[in-house]
Amino acid sequence: MNDFLANYDSELMILVLTSLVLGTLLILVPQLLRAQARFREMLHIEHLKALDLGQPLPPVDERSRYAGRTASLVPMVVVCAAATVTCFLVAFKSEYTFSVSMAVWSVAGLISLAAITGGVALMGRLAQLDSGEHFEEELAQND
Repeated sequence: MNDFLANYDSELMILVLTSLVLGTLLILVPQLLRAQARFREMLHIEHLKALDLGQPLPPVDERSRYAGRTASLVPMVVVCAAATVTCFLVAFKSEYTFSVSMAVWSVAGLISLAAITGGVALMGRLAQLDSGEHFEEELAQND
């Protein structure tokens, strides 16, 4: 048994890490889908009540929601990918572990920074468009 562990320790570690990630996904994804369905159901009930009372429906800004999701999900996926590459490098005892890990994490940081900056800038721009300031600025520039 000791020879088996000594010979295949890196492969077993990758197998354990893969099973942990897949197990986590199998647990989290259905819960996230159920939470989203509950949210949509509550939003639908709210809209029906507003219609029954004769009130105008609240505006739904899907664009800002999608910009926020992109700004939060892209860095999570990039960090997971960078961690996976680093785990493989360490598990297989690569001689270039530090240099490749440095390159992978630098690119991951740049991608995350770009996604967060772009998402926040897009949300700010959408808020400005929704408030009407954009049209006032254009009118002032044209005069």
